[in-house]
This record gives sequence, structure tokens and C-alpha cells, in this order.
Amino acid sequence: MSVLNQPFPKQSGCFGFNLNQESSSLGSHDGFVKQQQVDQAGMTRDDKQKKQEIDALLSEAMNNLTFQEREKQQEVLHGVDDEIKEEGNIVDIALSELDNHLIRIKRGSVYEIAERMDPAYVHARAFRVMFLRGNRYDTKAAANQMLKFFETKQDLFGTEKLTKDITIDDLDEDDIACLKTGWLQLAGKDRSGRVVHLQLLHLRAYKTLKNEYRMKYYMLMDLLQTDEDVQLKGVCGLTYAAEDCTDAMNGAGYFEHIELTNAIPVHIASVHYCCSKMSEYLFLNLAIKAMPPKLRARFRSHFGSHVECQYRLSTYGILGENLPLMPDSNEVDMKYHLQWCQARLTKPRMRSDELKPKYGPHLAAAKKPLKVIQPTANDVLYMGGDRSNNTGNVHLRNLVAEWSETYDDSETNEAKRRIVYEVIEEVHRSGGRFLNQEVVDGASVWVRVPRDALRLKITQAFRNHRRKVRGTRKKKN
Repeated sequence: MSVLNQPFPKQSGCFGFNLNQESSSLGSHDGFVKQQQVDQAGMTRDDKQKKQEIDALLSEAMNNLTFQEREKQQEVLHGVDDEIKEEGNIVDIALSELDNHLIRIKRGSVYEIAERMDPAYVHARAFRVMFLRGNRYDTKAAANQMLKFFETKQDLFGTEKLTKDITIDDLDEDDIACLKTGWLQLAGKDRSGRVVHLQLLHLRAYKTLKNEYRMKYYMLMDLLQTDEDVQLKGVCGLTYAAEDCTDAMNGAGYFEHIELTNAIPVHIASVHYCCSKMSEYLFLNLAIKAMPPKLRARFRSHFGSHVECQYRLSTYGILGENLPLMPDSNEVDMKYHLQWCQARLTKPRMRSDELKPKYGPHLAAAKKPLKVIQPTANDVLYMGGDRSNNTGNVHLRNLVAEWSETYDDSETNEAKRRIVYEVIEEVHRSGGRFLNQEVVDGASVWVRVPRDALRLKITQAFRNHRRKVRGTRKKKN
């Protein structure tokens, strides 16, 4: 029996949901996810060791990629990668390759059952292109995902729904109640125009885990089928468990949710996990191991308070206003999510273009450069030629000095670009951003330095350091 099709007992609670679950499909949590109170400022020796293991996993994921792959994954993470090109006969060639892969692997699969039921549905061009886009035109991966997709769909909704688009009418009252909790919602778009798919773990409530799986399937597929930009750009996955937003269900169904997401043809451009308790942070060790290697390279964890986590998210283009949290209390503002739910409940038969997601005014994609009124100490500040002694600038100069000999000895441009990238990432890891002082609407403001311009700035910093060292040597001689 599939993990997505196992029975769960009904419990009492809010909406009849269980809000204090003792166990889950993950089994006992003893040893890796006990909800102990851990001081944010301190970690035990065991905590530090486990955190190092997490860092090592992420570093290993990066090191196992080629330089080109590594650079590509970082561009996707920061939303500066190239858009999918579907020019000429690229799509037709990919569809032909996809069909060839499916012919080789479909025997005995649920996909084959669906194909016999309604070939037109399974072979529909728009349907198949959705899987190609979700896998960035990796035709073999798209074929494998199509098999997983139909298996998952059968588990959740039955064989009779295999060749039907799932609408909100296919959700039962418990699924709808789970949808309305707002634990999973669309939180606008990041600075690159990618939808932020937000999980607020403290709002989790359900009668059975299957309620979560069914409503999540509906929500993701509705998003893909009503907004073509999502197919092309992908989504940013954000799990938010900072301070009082810790998981109400202690991690129940976590890996099953990963399995479900892997079956949906949505491109996950980046994954962010915010938390304040070390017990939550250490649970990531298992979660990271369940991720595909390339997705690990686009995963970032942020440990700290609401303010600290939201600041770090902003360095990746996910602004504070993306989160439906009240500024003073950090309570969840459910207004726009409930409007989203109501639009689908009252007009389930509308055309897909009429149901295109509408975001609240505070959730729209940022069109202008991010303005930073008060830069932090960790930021690298470019002040029109003036030298800054901000902590972030000093850190950058130290990094350039540390890497300068290796940079100068590098024989290829690729090796030098790799070092430039290492310096940029080290500043980001320390919580810093690269900011440029500009005049906007008559006022002097700080804006993020574009990635291409940033590479040139770091390259120039190495050149300046080289000149400085040579000048010092000449004076000594």
C-alpha cells in the first residue's frame, strides 16, 4: 500500500482535527526531533556536531557538481537564470523523446491504465509540455515523473479520476477544512517573479494526513494549470517555523509530502527553511538526505528569530511582505488566502484564465529594485568610490586578501570565476548583501547590486588588491 493511501484514524479537535498527535507515519521521533526547549543563543556539543553534519551535506552536494552545474544551480536559486527557450522545433523534438522513454518504461504501470482509459487526455500536448517544463526539458526525468504522477493520483483520488482534472469539487469537507487552515498558501512572488509556495507549519490541522495530501495536490495542480508563468519560472518553496510557528504535528508526513511534491510537474527553483529551535533545525538532516542532489544545491536553511529569518530571506529576493504575518504580533493575516479559497469554492467551473491566482496588494511581485533604508553591519556597501569601513566591507577585503594568491595563480578563467563565486557566497553566508547607493525619485537609497555587475566588482577587487600588493613591494625595495 502506498504511503499516500494508508488509513488514518479520525481525532477530535479544531474542525475535528487532531492538534496534538503523539505519533505519525514517520514512527517514533525520539532521538532526532524531540521538542525540547533549546536556547537560541546556545547549542550543546551534540547540537553543534549535528549542525556540522548538515553543513557537510550541503557542501557535499555542491562539491559533487561540476563548476557549470554549480553556477547554474546558484543562478536558479537567486532567480537570475535564463528563461526556458521553446523556439523552433525544440518542443516537438522533446515530445518525441518523451514518448520514446514512456514506451520503454510504461508496461504494467498506472500510466498505462490511464492511457487505455483516455488516450487523448494522456497524450494532450499541453499536459505533456507541463512535465517537460517542470523537469527543464530533461525528457527521461519527465517520463519517470509522469509514471509517479498517475500512481499518486490514483492513490489520492481513485482510478476513475485518472483522466480527469481534479477540481475543488473532488475534495471532501475534511480536505476543504484543511485547505482553509492556511498552513499551505500562495505568498505572492519573489523579486524574480516566481510564486512563493508557503508552508506555515504551526497552522497544520487535519483529520487524516490524506487530507493534506489531497488539498496539496489540488493546490499545486491548480496553480500550474491556471498560471503558465509558474510552469516556466517555477516556484520558491518556503517552510516557515520560526519562533511560535513550529510544526503543530511534529513532522508527521514530512517525507510523504516530499514524495508527493516530486510527483507534481512543478519546478522547485529554491527551497528555504526557517526555524528558531535547534530541534527543528536538526530535523533537516533527514530532510536534506531525501532531496535530489541538485535540489540540495538550491536549499537554504535560516536559523533565528522572525526578524533574522526574514532578513536572510530578503537576501534571496523573498521580501518580508511576502509573508502574511502581522508586523507587530506575527499573527497570520488570512484575508487573501481565504479570498483565494472562496473564489474556487463559489466559481469552480470558471475557465482557467479567469481563475488565475490573484495576490493581495502587499503580495505582488516586486517590480523595482529592493530599497534598503538602513543597511546592516554585514552588508558590503558601494558608495560611489568612497571607501567604507562597514563590517561587511572589511570582511570582503579580508576574503579577497585570503583568496588573492590562489586567484592570481589560477590558469583558467573558469577557475577564477569559481573563486569569485566563493567570495560572493561567503558574504551571503555571513548574512551580508551587496548594496549600491543610488538616487531614486530624488532620494538616495540602497539597492541590491545585480549579479552580473557584482561579478565584475569582485573581479575588480582582486585586481585592486594585486596593484596594492605590488605597490607595497616596490616601496620596500
